[in-house]
Amino acid sequence: MWTHLQSEIASRARQMRGPAHILLVLLVISGACFAQTAPIVPDEKFDHFSTGFPLTGGHRQAACSDCHMRGLFKGTPRQCAVCHTVNGPSSASKKPVTHLDTTDFCEDCHTTNAWRPTLRVDHFSVIGPCGSCHNGRTAQGKGQNHITSGNNCDDCHTTSTFESAVFDHAQVTGACSSCHNGRTASGQSANHIRTSAQCDDCHSTRAWTPTSFDHDAVTGTCSSCHNGSSATGKPGTHIPTSAQCDTCHTTRAWTPANFDHSGVTGTCSSCHNGTIAIGKSNNHIATTNDCDTCHSNSAWTPANFSHNGITGTCSSCHNSTTATGKPNNHVTTSAQCDTCPTTHACAP
Repeated sequence: MWTHLQSEIASRARQMRGPAHILLVLLVISGACFAQTAPIVPDEKFDHFSTGFPLTGGHRQAACSDCHMRGLFKGTPRQCAVCHTVNGPSSASKKPVTHLDTTDFCEDCHTTNAWRPTLRVDHFSVIGPCGSCHNGRTAQGKGQNHITSGNNCDDCHTTSTFESAVFDHAQVTGACSSCHNGRTASGQSANHIRTSAQCDDCHSTRAWTPTSFDHDAVTGTCSSCHNGSSATGKPGTHIPTSAQCDTCHTTRAWTPANFDHSGVTGTCSSCHNGTIAIGKSNNHIATTNDCDTCHSNSAWTPANFSHNGITGTCSSCHNSTTATGKPNNHVTTSAQCDTCPTTHACAP
């Protein structure tokens, strides 16, 4: 309609001269300027889908001039971030300065219906470390009972959920027991060796199975662990004793052992039987006495001899080999030594 009116005024202006002609020319020019700045009225019959950019959501409510600036249709941007950005070519809402540090692909998280609520967050479009958002303000952060750790959430968690974390001990700060206390994470079992050591003194972060053992941090007696259940205990052939392991053994190895008779229970012959320990030699005096009747636990010799408990005849020992025998000038006799003298001396 306006175009038709312009044509009519121009036609009449060509037929005029003087001020009237100038006035009509001004009317034509001003009309042209008005036509350039006037709002574009939507054509309800126009199919916007045919442009390859169908109007959905909030775009359906926008005026044409909100996107098509200065009456230009061709070359209108189709990428969200071109319009929805500071100093963009349109009057569209802008990305706020408090927005997450992300790429410019708005549609990765938002829809055309509204900026909020955000139906999803595509973490692949987020820039910067997890902790820059998951700080308890911008997005959910670490809870008060969270394991003391760094702020790189993705060291353990995925973008799908915080649960089912693949744990990385390398990022953990603080002592093992600050987590492995039976509440935050599994702690020492009821039958664990009593110790004041930290977990990593013996265990690794890969498994509980010990890789090394430090006896220096163990509290309690040796037998509290070396009982055959928690750790190797005394074998069935062990010398009967009430002494603790470290009385004879060291923490490096069971053998060699520094033997201490003071803790041994039972008779000497229970060990000194030729199997567990050295026993009586073949040429030993025949006797029913136990070793400590004559010997001490320092050494076999010297021995404090006692005839009590000797079995067999006197001459079985007093044969000038095992013990002093009859001298050459002895009275000729077939009698045994104890027929005449006592056990204290050979003289009557």
